[in-house]
Amino acid sequence: MNSQFALKRLRTLVGEPLYEKIISDLGGSTVYFPANGSPLDREERNLQIRDDFYSGKYEVSDLARKYDLSISRIYKIIQAR
Repeated sequence: MNSQFALKRLRTLVGEPLYEKIISDLGGSTVYFPANGSPLDREERNLQIRDDFYSGKYEVSDLARKYDLSISRIYKIIQAR
């Protein structure tokens, strides 16, 4: 999705007053919205991945599916304790 379309979509979703506030506060910044729509930030997600792995309830492949990440990414997160 290109930036112009994303901004138009954001304006439609949040309404004009909030859109103007967002543009005022974050103008010039780069903002990434995860495609999976997860509200967890990366640190929280990684902590949860480690907790899930060390609980013994999940295999790496299960975690990759659960968090929509590659198996190699899951290994890197687990090793980065």
